[in-house]
Amino acid sequence: MKYKDVRKRIKALRRRRHNVKPREIEDLAIDAGWVYDRTEGSHATYIKNEFPSILTIKQGNIGGDLVAKLLNLIEASLSEEGEE
Repeated sequence: MKYKDVRKRIKALRRRRHNVKPREIEDLAIDAGWVYDRTEGSHATYIKNEFPSILTIKQGNIGGDLVAKLLNLIEASLSEEGEE
């Protein structure tokens, strides 16, 4: 499977979601096929072809709930491609 490693990393980040740096989320998103689009203020925006949502990652401290939402969006983008 193409995204097996990405799924393992998502699972690992979920376990420590209160101690995740924005750069780790960005690296994971890039490995999952997301492409950097722009930065507005302190938020980096990523897009993925044929996926309806955009991924906006706050630079700086991010809380556990936001980390969970970002990881869910990245994982959903993998499922859309039929990589289950």
